[in-house]
Amino acid sequence: MTRFAQIIGTLASFGFGLIALMMVVEVVARYGFNAPTFWAHEIAGLLGAVAFLFGGAFCMAERGHMRISVVADRLPRKARLGLEGLGHLCGIIFLSGLAVSGWSIAQRAAFRFMPNGTWFPERSGTSWNTPLPAFIKVALFLAAALFLILVTIRLWRLLTHGEESYPPEPIPHGAIPPDAGEGPRA
Repeated sequence: MTRFAQIIGTLASFGFGLIALMMVVEVVARYGFNAPTFWAHEIAGLLGAVAFLFGGAFCMAERGHMRISVVADRLPRKARLGLEGLGHLCGIIFLSGLAVSGWSIAQRAAFRFMPNGTWFPERSGTSWNTPLPAFIKVALFLAAALFLILVTIRLWRLLTHGEESYPPEPIPHGAIPPDAGEGPRA
């Protein structure tokens, strides 16, 4: 599952490059040819939203989330494990709520049908009127579910194997270790 999150996150990150290219095309078309595009802003919004939504799961898979290491690294291992477990538990509670509400939102946006049975997802309401809002809401649910699975796996590994997600960083050569104290004062 971790590898899957890394692949999805890497693919989603290319969205930012595409957004930059689309904005260049939009600016050239708008100011160079007085012919703005009708699609650039909607697709840029979709790509950016998807990249940000899956970015949390990607960071968890890469062990790249920020943390306050100045405090945590100075604690004994058991205290670090306890704090990490508490953090994972809080994440599970939050992501569970996000996934459940995300599913409800995605259902209302994506699973809409006309009286004749034609699929009619939520639309943007712009001149292009695409179903991109429905896709973003489905992506919200999928990203929250993936992130929830990864945090649950991390908590399980912590509880069963004592595996830290973020072990303390090694002390650089020549640096004073955090537990060395200040020594005698004059």
